[in-house]
Amino acid sequence: MLFLSRLRRLFSPPATLAEIARSTTVLESCLVRPVPAPCASALSHPERNPFRNWESTPATISQFTLRDVVLDQPLMTLLHADHPIAETAYVQNPEAVRHVTLRPADIVCCAPFKGVTANCVDHWASNFYHWVAHTIPTLHVLSQSGRPVRLVLPEHMHPWQFETLELLDLSSDVHIHLQQGRQYAFKTLDYITFINGSADFAVSNVSHDAYARLRQAAGATVSPAGRRLYIERGSSANRHVPNEAELAAELERFGFERVHPETLSLSEQIHLFSDAGMVMGMLGAGMANIAWCQPGTLVYELVPSHHINPCFAAMATQGGLKYWADVFQTGVARENHTDGAAIPLPVREILERVRELVTLLPDA
Repeated sequence: MLFLSRLRRLFSPPATLAEIARSTTVLESCLVRPVPAPCASALSHPERNPFRNWESTPATISQFTLRDVVLDQPLMTLLHADHPIAETAYVQNPEAVRHVTLRPADIVCCAPFKGVTANCVDHWASNFYHWVAHTIPTLHVLSQSGRPVRLVLPEHMHPWQFETLELLDLSSDVHIHLQQGRQYAFKTLDYITFINGSADFAVSNVSHDAYARLRQAAGATVSPAGRRLYIERGSSANRHVPNEAELAAELERFGFERVHPETLSLSEQIHLFSDAGMVMGMLGAGMANIAWCQPGTLVYELVPSHHINPCFAAMATQGGLKYWADVFQTGVARENHTDGAAIPLPVREILERVRELVTLLPDA
């Protein structure tokens, strides 16, 4: 049997999601949209903004009902006929994906389910941005199917993840919680392409509706209170900045509250950012809270020179927010998303930009 499996793998081409799907539903086609900047003519040094002429990417978001697939938990990649499905290998090492294969001793055969069974997470399931950008829109779609839903979720979940399920009326004992190192075999599994990052740089109406639904479910205010929030990274392991505390202390003089979203419940985060008139922070998971901001909120993002990523430009555009970004030099030569800055922040330059931006606020 093992020999025959290897022969099939050798001579059969890898499949695509569309090829193995029993049915395919196009959920939306995301159009190109320019980033809504504040009054750029009033701002000095526009060249510091890497996204001043940025436009969202077009994308098609689809829901595939797949047959006879296996989910490999270590790579969070699907296999069919012992071949990895490349579209589901979100930001994985291509060499590792090419060599992933069925491991009979690790396989868990999932019982049939009278309803929809769907994978809802990527391999960074504990990251708040990935949960907000990939999982929440997926959950929103599934909750509107009109059928019982069985979710494929991480083994260990944060309280804010359980709270998301509660707010979307998806709490259940039938969900499958993945165990480390195992593979899960499904006769039928739904896969929505939010999970593979298809909409990371797109403007999605489905995502927009999902965030609005959560704001309503959490009882957030309809009209923002104009609070100024600075998302402080503090002791975050990734992209640490040596003098951030100096910047945060100076921002308090401009009326900014120093916030640590990771210390709050999901509902508390939704309420806080729904009340904001301006949000400022460095590129990082905490910035995903701009999903809860009201249209017209001003977002100022500090982007490290070694990881220039437009994901929050896309999220701001999607939410109808006013967005500005400035790159700060980190002294890190290698493009990556983890290294801390080797040189301090240019606090004086950043404060000059804040002075310019706050004059554009309605309450300035």
